[in-house]
Amino acid sequence: MRLTLPTLLAACLAALPAPAATPATDQEAPATPAADEPSERIDRKVGWITLDGPLRSGPVPFAWVPEADAGPSLAGVLAQIKQVADDDAYPGLVVSLDQAELTLPQTTAIADALLAAREAGKHVMVFAESYEGLNDYLLASAADSILLQRKGSVWLTGIAVEEMFLADTLKKIGVKPDFVQIGRFKGADEQFMRTGPSDAWSENFDGLLDGLYAETLERICENRGWTRDELEGLFLPSFTMTDDDLLKAGLVDRLVTRDLTQATEVAFGEDWEWDTDLGAAAGGGLDTDNPFALFSAIFAEPESRTTRDTLAVLHADGPIYSGDSQVPGGFMSDSTIGSRTVTAALEDALLDENIRGVVIRLDSPGGSALASEVIWQSVRELQADKPVYCVIGSMAASGGYYIACATDRIYVQPHSILGSIGVVAGKMSLGGLYDWAGVHVHRRTRGPGADLFSSVDPFTDDQKTLLRDAMTLTYEQFKDRVREGRGDALPDLDAVDEGMLFTGTQSIANGLADAEGGVELALADLADDLGLGEGDYDVIHLPGPLALGDYLNEVFGGGVAAPRAGLSAAATLRETLRQAVGDGAFDQAAAVVDGLRLLQREHVLTLMPSAIVVK
Repeated sequence: MRLTLPTLLAACLAALPAPAATPATDQEAPATPAADEPSERIDRKVGWITLDGPLRSGPVPFAWVPEADAGPSLAGVLAQIKQVADDDAYPGLVVSLDQAELTLPQTTAIADALLAAREAGKHVMVFAESYEGLNDYLLASAADSILLQRKGSVWLTGIAVEEMFLADTLKKIGVKPDFVQIGRFKGADEQFMRTGPSDAWSENFDGLLDGLYAETLERICENRGWTRDELEGLFLPSFTMTDDDLLKAGLVDRLVTRDLTQATEVAFGEDWEWDTDLGAAAGGGLDTDNPFALFSAIFAEPESRTTRDTLAVLHADGPIYSGDSQVPGGFMSDSTIGSRTVTAALEDALLDENIRGVVIRLDSPGGSALASEVIWQSVRELQADKPVYCVIGSMAASGGYYIACATDRIYVQPHSILGSIGVVAGKMSLGGLYDWAGVHVHRRTRGPGADLFSSVDPFTDDQKTLLRDAMTLTYEQFKDRVREGRGDALPDLDAVDEGMLFTGTQSIANGLADAEGGVELALADLADDLGLGEGDYDVIHLPGPLALGDYLNEVFGGGVAAPRAGLSAAATLRETLRQAVGDGAFDQAAAVVDGLRLLQREHVLTLMPSAIVVK
């Protein structure tokens, strides 16, 4: 469902029937193997889940968009797997991988859910036309059976990260990056100021990469019964193996046709039917045949009242800015964490007597030091009255960890990235670019320090000393916040600061985090700690979805979020650029743009140096 304003208004005014929803994949669930369908209802069902493309990590951002029309989410997939695990009517589940675009933490979360379903006595199969890379194979290894379509392939390689260093590029166009960082391992300035990594940054990043790689291999080996040497010995040979060779090598368990008939008959028998909905909301999208129902649905205010004991999940995703959060659809990044939006949601949770506790679902590389501090204070204010837990998605680095350490308990995935406790500040001096372009800048100043952030000239030695002293205050404040938030759980702050990065598994060991798990486990633990039994409480998501009236006010009212008027065009351009340059290059470019946007507004950042794109 497209979220452009013209589409919505056209639908409202004309009430035209909506076009048929584009299927998520052309790989449909195969027909039930029985040749003759029985006339009576079949009670036994086998679940079918297709993973294609990315998964949402947060709730639907717009109130007028039904959950069923907003695309699949990680929480939805995990709920579907749990439904199979908990319901005796399901003997098992088939997961179809069709060019899935999952992060490593998402893959691990789904794999853990599949393992839990197997422990509950369910037979789990994963099916694909091909398995490309460790991400696909990590998920597949969690199944009882790895199914490969005949003549399909398995291509296994190690993981790789590409880092961009722009010093020579900037020099060519007359731009001089001028940064100061606090923290020996921070490295946030290096992509601008160097042509390659420093020894300290390489030590930091290599340690992180070692951890991510070892964790991935360990999980696959545990699931498949291999040693690391045996698994790595299959990597390059897998490229030239036929499907029969892959079967003999044990990389797959069965070669199948697309209907999976033989494989499913062996696992599940014959008296069952496919369930491709698995708890999906009945009805799905908007009823565009009825103009009054359509108007009512899309202009309705989102329900926000609580009526009994409630746990809240606050979603915070993206770089951290002062001001309002940005919903998915910006030019480079999908979303941002705005201090004003988050603090307002935390205040709502504090004032609502029915909300007993909050889980913050956080995924951020950091950003504004000031905004991170503002959110930290709001979390601690709430925490003084109600328990607050934090669940890390792909990362909580720099300002992201600044926020996380304010909570009572931190949950991670093994492949989450935490740390980067450090500070960076600076500017881009554009004098050379101005000269090349024939731009003549006449700057007028009054008073001490007025030239500090001149766009023309780099910092003087005195200015750089002043900036470093100011940043040192911010760095010491950052460490004080970590000490206060983590307390005895972090025995040695000196062993994890100065910009060092750690995997989720490493973070549990060194005290940066407390336990492995996702939102469901955090909610269950929070409810248990509060003495709330299953079914005795509701769960709401914050911030609430944006109502259409608010959206229209922001677009046409000249408010702080007015740039959202270009969301559709920006999103289209963003996806075009992503396809043109590839995911890895685009994500790194997006990280650079986010950093530069932040520098235009605030000059001291708690930001992780670059996007980590694992291939």
